[in-house]
Amino acid sequence: MRTIHRVFLALALLLLLEGCLWKPEAFYGRNISMDVEFLAPLKGSVPSNCDHSSIQKLKQYHWIQNRSEDSLRSKWEPQGQWLHFTIKNQLDFPSDFSVLIQWINIPSAEMCSENQKGEIIDSYSGYVWENWLGVLSPFPHFNVSLEPGESRDFYIYIVANENLNFPIRTISNSSYRFVVLFRFLTLLFFLMVGFVSAGWAISEFIKSKEFVYLSILFHFLLFFLLVYSVHGKELASLFDNENNIIKHSYYLFLSINHFVFFLYLFNFVKFTNETLTYPKLFWVSACSGFLYLFIPLMPRVYEYRIFLVLVIFGSAAFFLRNTHGILLSNKNDEERSYFFSWSLFLFLVFLKTLFHFDFYPYQPFFIYASVFYLPFLTVGSFLFLRNYEKRDKTKTRFRTITNKIDTQEFRIKLESLLESEKIYLNENCNEELIAQKLGVTYHQLSEIINVEYNFNFPTLLNLYRIKEAKRILLEKPELNVAEVGKMAGFGSRSAFYLEFKKQSGVNPNHFRKSTSHPKDKNK
Repeated sequence: MRTIHRVFLALALLLLLEGCLWKPEAFYGRNISMDVEFLAPLKGSVPSNCDHSSIQKLKQYHWIQNRSEDSLRSKWEPQGQWLHFTIKNQLDFPSDFSVLIQWINIPSAEMCSENQKGEIIDSYSGYVWENWLGVLSPFPHFNVSLEPGESRDFYIYIVANENLNFPIRTISNSSYRFVVLFRFLTLLFFLMVGFVSAGWAISEFIKSKEFVYLSILFHFLLFFLLVYSVHGKELASLFDNENNIIKHSYYLFLSINHFVFFLYLFNFVKFTNETLTYPKLFWVSACSGFLYLFIPLMPRVYEYRIFLVLVIFGSAAFFLRNTHGILLSNKNDEERSYFFSWSLFLFLVFLKTLFHFDFYPYQPFFIYASVFYLPFLTVGSFLFLRNYEKRDKTKTRFRTITNKIDTQEFRIKLESLLESEKIYLNENCNEELIAQKLGVTYHQLSEIINVEYNFNFPTLLNLYRIKEAKRILLEKPELNVAEVGKMAGFGSRSAFYLEFKKQSGVNPNHFRKSTSHPKDKNK
């Protein structure tokens, strides 16, 4: 299957996946982001605990309605942020559910509530950091139970490491278990793809000595770490949360990923035997991704981050076109599809980066499309590069012996061996014997003969034997036909008769009678 077909298949799967991502309520519960209010900014300090006195103070302050339908959207507050919303049980029986915040880079979150009697319930202050085998951070979630018709005000105090731009949901216990299972299976899937890709890339590199295979593998692994750091387990839970680079690890991995992408471009140029244009600008652009690290460190850079994103992704797009231009110049659908598949990936990563830089609300497809597209791109890249090697005559892995040696020289040696030593007169003469004398393998000899003569080894041998038999028939008329066949190298009289008639059109006796003297042989 050609690369273009694989790309179409990947896009079809993405569209299918999009249908699921655009309807997350089926998996993640009801989105209540539009019902949430933010505490308006205060000049003084704000309460930092979920208790009775804090809630009494909060009730006196001004609240601002969240305006995003898809997610909570608010600027980061160093001292933490308060959220308020009301939930009413419309059912005729008790309702048990969880309030889930769909993000992981949240060091702490507390929730408490006030019922209609003015009683404060803070039994679910804080949330349990489940073990999850130590490889995934859980979403902050709080178990809630409401009586039939009960309405309750909820307050959440949340300390985040970045701007709020994620949904808050009410979710059933069964749905929450599905979320846990889905995230774990997704992690296992990408780990499996990583192991398979590693084995595949290393195998191709050992056989071809082309570093482009390893660079694609490195690109996949680093992008996996990028996604894992913001959707799986944040570095802040492993290291000190006080360091801005650790708190905002996405910028660190994004910088490294940009450089690794340029390493792939560099190795692809080497793979196609082209010359890297603008080499100084190329490596400057490769290192430009590390400017991302200034965003969490310098507030002024953060304000102009959109220009940084455009410049960095613009340079990546420019050099993708520059280094893959040879594919567009060739009128080959597979090669063009390969270029456009990488262009699509770069565009999807651009959309994902825009979200993480807080330029548009939470949209699952734009966030995860590049993630689920990458395995298809990686596999398709390996297959394309392998096929490209087969077509490229400058590559050595898939070149045959006739591409690597001077076959005309071996033809001269072979004919000299047959004519001078007349090794074909031995009825036990075979390809292995002649290949050994020529210093090639059995298969290489067969290939040389097929290319140079357009027929196989037995046919070549029989040509020389029949030529020798004709000479003997004319020069030694006293010998019978069976003796002539044996002297010419044939193992049996019948084999000699069949081959002689095949080449001459007559049997040996008729040939001898129709030829009056040896000179006729040369006419």
